[in-house]
Amino acid sequence: MQPAFAYWDYIQALLIFTPLSFALLWIAYTRGFFSLGPSRTLTKQNLSLKSVGAIFAIYLACTVGVASVFAKLIHTIYSFSKTSEPPLLMSWLQLFVFAITILFFVLYCRTLDPTLIKKIWKNRSLPNAKPIAWDIVMGVATWFISFPLVVVVGQLADLLLAIFFNFESYEQVAVRYLKTAMPSTGMFTIALITILAAAPLIEEFLFRGILQTYFKRFVPIKGAIILSAFCFALFHYAPSQGIGNLSLFASLFTFALFLGFIYERQNSLFASIALHMTFNAMSTFRILFMPE
Repeated sequence: MQPAFAYWDYIQALLIFTPLSFALLWIAYTRGFFSLGPSRTLTKQNLSLKSVGAIFAIYLACTVGVASVFAKLIHTIYSFSKTSEPPLLMSWLQLFVFAITILFFVLYCRTLDPTLIKKIWKNRSLPNAKPIAWDIVMGVATWFISFPLVVVVGQLADLLLAIFFNFESYEQVAVRYLKTAMPSTGMFTIALITILAAAPLIEEFLFRGILQTYFKRFVPIKGAIILSAFCFALFHYAPSQGIGNLSLFASLFTFALFLGFIYERQNSLFASIALHMTFNAMSTFRILFMPE
């Protein structure tokens, strides 16, 4: 067991962010921010299990299948000259995979009911529907409410791991990817596009637009938010993160609850995408300008 001062960084963060989180959540609650309203029951869509499976199959086929095939092809080509493939080329491959994933999403969604897809992105049929610009503003504003609580949950999980498993730290895959790309302008630019735009767009479409919408067929809205948040957090599991996956799961699950909530509150995928992009942007800013 380590001495108490070894945990001071965690305790200090908790002392700062816990009261801040409580204050912001209380203000948001008293202002009615967390009220969904009875009309939210009208947002249920007739999304079939077949459609959900097809969309996730497209994602896996592109990000795993296509990416692996092209990576092996590039490696084979460069093996003839006995040189390793350029890291920048592999970054371009990743961006290409994201692009074709989005393309196949669009093509498949054209085979579905267009009214259904439109309502997944933005349900304009409700009497209290707001403009997309307002959805984006609310998504960004939700970051200020959610971030302190995400920090509290993450720091508390890290503290418990340090106390019971003597686990000091871990580096998230996305953080490692960004740091690796920083020395190269080209790789860094592609990394920023991936982290700040492509990943939030694809993940919100998958987990809020598709999965959460599907869950609403069988459980109340709050249950659908919890289930989609659980799947989202589990999706970010990586063996290289070790036991740190537990801490990452706790913080991402907490964050995903806000993503699911703001999607339902605004009835707009633009709101959750804006929140996700803001979260990634602020995390990137911290890594670049406030390294530990």
